Amino acid sequence: MAGLSPLPRHRRQRPPAGHGLDRRWQTGFTLLEMMVVVGLSALVLGLAAPALDGLLARQRLRSASYDLVTDLTLARSESLKRAADVLLQPTTTGDWRSGWRLTTGAGELLAQRNPLGGSVQVLTAPAGVRFDARGYVDASTPVKFGFSDGRGHLRCILLDPAGRPRSQAAACSP
Repeated sequence: MAGLSPLPRHRRQRPPAGHGLDRRWQTGFTLLEMMVVVGLSALVLGLAAPALDGLLARQRLRSASYDLVTDLTLARSESLKRAADVLLQPTTTGDWRSGWRLTTGAGELLAQRNPLGGSVQVLTAPAGVRFDARGYVDASTPVKFGFSDGRGHLRCILLDPAGRPRSQAAACSP
């Protein structure tokens, strides 16, 4: 470091007031710059909100159908494990939107789901589903659950006679 001279004094200090170079020492945003950024942000959010709403409705539909498939699989598994009947039925009689519960034939509560959120609608559903001790569905007709998000997107959950659920992104065929 010996032999090096320090920087000249005018390079080490802030320029005097009134000098043309003092603008580069200022920091922050002007009010006009901030208003432009806020205005552009509001415009972008305004354009994106309708698309986000549709995305949320489809996600709620998918979530409700996956929850039902999970609980149907659980009901079948529990009926096989316990070698006893297991029932899946709506929390409020006839209203699957209010949620559903999974109980044993003896009335023991195994699981319960909260009400469906948003605009998810139940188009078709049985009064309840009973799995026998072998895991088979105790029904004379095919078991189908039809869901809609209220915007034209549909999901159908089907149970085969052996009690295995299957979900598809389509309307339930009659």
